[in-house]
Amino acid sequence: MRNSKGSGRMKGVRIFMHSLYQVTGNLEGALRVSLLPYAIQIVASLVFAGRIESLGDLGVVGGGGLGVFLTLAVVIATSLWIAVAWHRFVLLNERPAGMVPAFHGPLVWAYFLRSLGYAAIIVAGVLVLGSIVMLLFGGLLRGSAALVMVVSGLLVYLPLTVVMLRLMTALPGVALGVEGAFLAGMRATEGRTGEIAVVAVIVVGLRIVLAFLSLKLFANLTILGFAWDAVTGWFVTMVGVSILTTLYGHYVEGRPLRD
Repeated sequence: MRNSKGSGRMKGVRIFMHSLYQVTGNLEGALRVSLLPYAIQIVASLVFAGRIESLGDLGVVGGGGLGVFLTLAVVIATSLWIAVAWHRFVLLNERPAGMVPAFHGPLVWAYFLRSLGYAAIIVAGVLVLGSIVMLLFGGLLRGSAALVMVVSGLLVYLPLTVVMLRLMTALPGVALGVEGAFLAGMRATEGRTGEIAVVAVIVVGLRIVLAFLSLKLFANLTILGFAWDAVTGWFVTMVGVSILTTLYGHYVEGRPLRD
């Protein structure tokens, strides 16, 4: 059952606030589901990216291409682990007994493959829309990095973020083991583009604000800056996964939004 209250703008705000409350209102559960996988991400970025010099000097991995590849592999695997576990926590009330969330290998793999398909669409969209924007506005944008960012954000990244959210609405179903068509998310959110556009604007705005604060407050404070990035990175990850959970729960399963 779709909630018809309010305008598309307010509905988008409610979707975001519902997703935010999923994390803040279930903080203990969020930590149980995500703390270990996220800690593995941080350790991997330190070790494989060559930031722990003693290991690099010993030739264990070090930095460079191999270190970046290994870091990326660990980040992807643990992010998928978190996403699947959190979807199941919220939608199925599947709670970890301790601090180690269940790892559903086949579901994580299916989630990865579906995500890869959606990512291919978005990358293609970036290439096509980016080329069109440069063709139409290339002369105007030449020499102004700020203008390039604004125009690209409005005409390329914001529309594609909306498409991405609509596509990825189907992902929690994959985490639940529910069979669904590749474009099930697009069909479930048909006619809801305005609502999801508001969610996209809030998400992009939140990322910009957090990045700005990091730059202004911790630019020359390495340890504090790392701690800030780690905490905000966890927060953005959990809210992002919660947004997909909310979209699936509301538009596919017909769950009401928090008032």
